[in-house]
Order: sequence, then structure tokens, then C-alpha cells
Amino acid sequence: MEDAAEFILLAGFLGSGKTTLLVDWLRLPEAADTAVIVNEAGQIDVDGAVIATGGTLPMALLSNGCVCCSLTNDLVFTVEALLRQRMETGKPPFRRIVLECSGLSRPGPILRSLGPLAPLGLRVRVVATCDAAQAAERAAHFEEFAAQLAAADTVVFTKLDQTSPEAAQALAASINPLARAVVEPDRAARALAAFTAPPGRASSLPEGEAGAHPRVSVLLARFTPEASWEDRLDWLENLAAFAGERLLRVKGFLHPPEQPGLAVLVQGVGTLFSPMVPMPRGERTPEALVVILRDLELEAVRQMMPEAPAWISRLSGNRLHCAGVG
Repeated sequence: MEDAAEFILLAGFLGSGKTTLLVDWLRLPEAADTAVIVNEAGQIDVDGAVIATGGTLPMALLSNGCVCCSLTNDLVFTVEALLRQRMETGKPPFRRIVLECSGLSRPGPILRSLGPLAPLGLRVRVVATCDAAQAAERAAHFEEFAAQLAAADTVVFTKLDQTSPEAAQALAASINPLARAVVEPDRAARALAAFTAPPGRASSLPEGEAGAHPRVSVLLARFTPEASWEDRLDWLENLAAFAGERLLRVKGFLHPPEQPGLAVLVQGVGTLFSPMVPMPRGERTPEALVVILRDLELEAVRQMMPEAPAWISRLSGNRLHCAGVG
């Protein structure tokens, strides 16, 4: 659905600069027609905000045409009410909805809760902030930190004036080599890069060794010529069941054997998989799945289904382009 709004889940550990990034974005002209959902509307301190009257949500109208509202207990209700109230005003639809998560939130369960909104065709992606000055220390809270970075389509590095960002970039890349990195000292340029990813962007895996973090494995799954479409789906289903919370991310393409010209984009955060998206098969859609796991080694994944027609290896010396849909 080309005209559907983009839903951006803004994640990041405590104190990593999520609200600052969001405020910087809302001050840009490009942010017009953005809706923001926060735990309390007052968190977004933008000059010129006025409280809206009426409707089913406590809302604030921002000076550049954006809308800020408080999150109710039901995220689906909040999103539906935002869209409905916007339509009732006669204004153009929102171009994007940004949900700012708490610092200890894991994106997977939040994305899973959006399931009832599937008919709206929202284009969903995750932006995560990473404090360059304290990334190594934050990694001590590994489960939340890794879940946020691994789910991200874009990792935005903050506090760049307090440290050299190279170590933080290396840490983030070891957890999620699929993410686009934003390393920009200018706050306005950083916000613009974070919230305006072009549709159909391509993300590339780096050359060389990946998954160097001691608790993270970045694996590459390919299928043998005799593997059927059911074999591929069974392998994915078994992977999710076997790994559980240790599965952080899956992204790549599958090639249905019965349809030589077709590739299918597969994207998963945790054990939640988005609907598969068909697209033309070509050089930029090779059949391979990148699998990011924590506390689970290559050999254990190989033994998960020892008879499965699949090759599983560590990601090393490969370059894979994964076309985005957001």
C-alpha cells in the first residue's frame, strides 16, 4: 500500500538520546504530518505546542503540523484513534507515526502487538539510538541492549562529542551487521538521516568477519537444490521454535523452486515474522538468510535439523544485499 503511513518504532537504551533525537526531528520542516506516541505528551518539549480539544486521545498539536499523543494501555487503539481523528479533521493522512519506547523495551513484543493493524498496510521499521560514549557499559544489560540493536533497521549513534564512535560502531555491527549506521555529529542532519529512509533502500552486509561479539552468532543459511518450498518454511518454523528468545533477527530471500522468476523477502524480529513480500528475482535478491542469534552456536543450529536440506555457515567474506520494504 504505497500511500500507507510509515510506523517507526524508536528504541534505545536508557539515556541514549531517544527523546533528544525525536525533538530534533520534530523541529525540521520534513517532519510535517508526523504523529508521535509517547508515554506522556509532556516529554516532547517543543515550543508552540497547544493541547487539542475533543476526540478520544489526549493530544497536542505542534507548531509544524505534527501531532503528539499519550500512549493508552492499548497500542492498537491508540494508533487507530490517531488515524481516525486525523481523517475526521479533513487534513492529509499522517506520513509517519513514531512510537518512542521505554529504555528497557524489547522491540519484538511491541511489533507483535501491531498484528491487528495489518489491514492498514503500515510500513514498519525500527530505529535504535546507541550512546557512543557508554555503549560498552550498556552492553552489560545484554538482553535488552542486544534485542534493541538487532531489531534495528537503522542504528543512530549519539553523544558523539563525548568519545570516538569507532568502538561503539564495532560493537553495534557485531550484534547487527544488517543495520544502516548513522554517524553524524550535526544534530539536525542526524535526525533527518534517522527518520527519512528511502523506500526500497538496500542494506548490505560488510565484507569480512561478522558476528564477532562473544555472545552473538551471525549465520548464513542457504538451501540445497533439492530443497522444496515446504522444506524452507519448515526450517524457518523449526528455527523459531528451537531458538525462542535467542533468535534476534532474520533477513534475506527465499526462492520458490516452482517459480523461477520470483524471490520472496523474509524479515523477522525475534520470533515474529512479517508477511513475506514477493519481488523479481535478480542479482540483488540471492537466496540466503542472515540469522542473528545470541548464546547459540553454529553447531547447535546445524544439529537442530541435521537432515534438513540446508547449508549453515558463519557469515564471513560474504556480501548480501537485502532490499527493504519500508
